[in-house]
Amino acid sequence: MTENPSLPSTPGNHVRHERSPLAGAVVSLVAWVVVVLPIILMSVLIFAAVMEPSQGMAAPARIALIFAGAVLLFCMIATPHLLGQAVRFKEKAMWRAALITGIPTVCVILYFVFRWLSNLG
Repeated sequence: MTENPSLPSTPGNHVRHERSPLAGAVVSLVAWVVVVLPIILMSVLIFAAVMEPSQGMAAPARIALIFAGAVLLFCMIATPHLLGQAVRFKEKAMWRAALITGIPTVCVILYFVFRWLSNLG
């Protein structure tokens, strides 16, 4: 969408201020750097738990783990993009989406940090 600055602004035509695409891209890239390792670790952890041979594949706990893992991985994949878009466009809906996907992402990251710290001692 291109806007013509020479046209007068009408009350119904709100021009939203947005940051440069570079700011959104940098935030998104930094978020990807933060979540790439937890995404890999979460995938391996879920795969190992689901493929454990001691139980059957159709156990309710395994099915729940598959769905919960899929939701967490979706949140972790969506968070960097949504955060970058929220920084760029500064809209409440974008920030809400980034927050909804960001909270589970932060929980997974904290889980792996605390698990790593508990293995050090």
